[in-house]
Amino acid sequence: MLELFYDLIFVYAIARITLMIHHPVNGSLPLKTYGEFIIVVIFVLQIWLYQTLYINRFGTSRMIDTIGLLISMFAATYLANNINTEWRLTFHTFNLAVALTVANLIGQYYFGSDRQPGKNRDLRAFLIALSLEFIFLIAGLTIGYRYGIYLCIIGGLIGFLMPTVIYKMFKPEQVNFPHLVERLSLIIIITFGETLVNITHYFKGAIYSPLPIAIFVGVAALFGVYTLLVERFLNHHQSTRGFIAMYTHVVMIISLLSITAGTIYMANDEVSRLFLSGFIATNLIVFYVCLWLYGSYNHQHLSLSSRDLLTMAVVLIFGCAMALLWRNSNLGLMTAFMLTNVIEFCFMEYRLHRTIK
Repeated sequence: MLELFYDLIFVYAIARITLMIHHPVNGSLPLKTYGEFIIVVIFVLQIWLYQTLYINRFGTSRMIDTIGLLISMFAATYLANNINTEWRLTFHTFNLAVALTVANLIGQYYFGSDRQPGKNRDLRAFLIALSLEFIFLIAGLTIGYRYGIYLCIIGGLIGFLMPTVIYKMFKPEQVNFPHLVERLSLIIIITFGETLVNITHYFKGAIYSPLPIAIFVGVAALFGVYTLLVERFLNHHQSTRGFIAMYTHVVMIISLLSITAGTIYMANDEVSRLFLSGFIATNLIVFYVCLWLYGSYNHQHLSLSSRDLLTMAVVLIFGCAMALLWRNSNLGLMTAFMLTNVIEFCFMEYRLHRTIK
């Protein structure tokens, strides 16, 4: 229950992150703004992941776990409230919140694991990554915004990417994979929730209007594809570090929030239709590629063959081509989006039942 309470602030954080790319400029989204958006997603999600991984490996609902989670939630509230594209204005508050969270995580891992870092490689790996991130954050905050912002960004990227460099130090047997899958699914649900909130302004007028139907069915089918993979295809009981699961979900969240922004842009006549259709299509491709990589955890008899992947890729490419061809109409664009996801979902269902038979 406390984990779910902790997640509530990330509902707000994801909403704040989406606001960063709500407003296109000169018909498209500036590359600088999109890069800032990706960096903030990484900052927020790596904090969420480190807290999740602590609970996954060492959490037993002790007092230290409860206090640590509440401190992280307190800091995350400040972090979320200072998410915007004007980094100069919120530099100190945002990065102080990150530093407090990282310091708290270091304390949880060190004191709450009941293990000695010198003897436990898994714990030592976490402490190395978090300590390096903390050092860069403090250095950046000390120097100030002009140059310190780069040190803070480096610190966040170190915290996010360092585990891939020292991944052999992590022990697969210490990972509670069913719990990890559940937690990652929850953050995806939160992101889909943000999508649903942002498409509601299209649900006006007659209840049988084709555009809101196409948008809703497309989003629902995309969620259905993800859910089908997680609930029916994945082998939840296996020994794995879970790296592919974690990193693909970060990218999936970036792509989902980008698709959400794309649906918002449809209401803006000044947005380039070529940019809009390409933006949605590209992020849809990224989402499916990550989903297929996540499928590496499937049951052996439900592994997607080269033929399966080729079929799904052809559907995806054809759907994206239709989105580009029908880009001048919101209904046409969303019809292509809807058909792509519905066909992908139907194929996954067919693949599942073909194996069962």
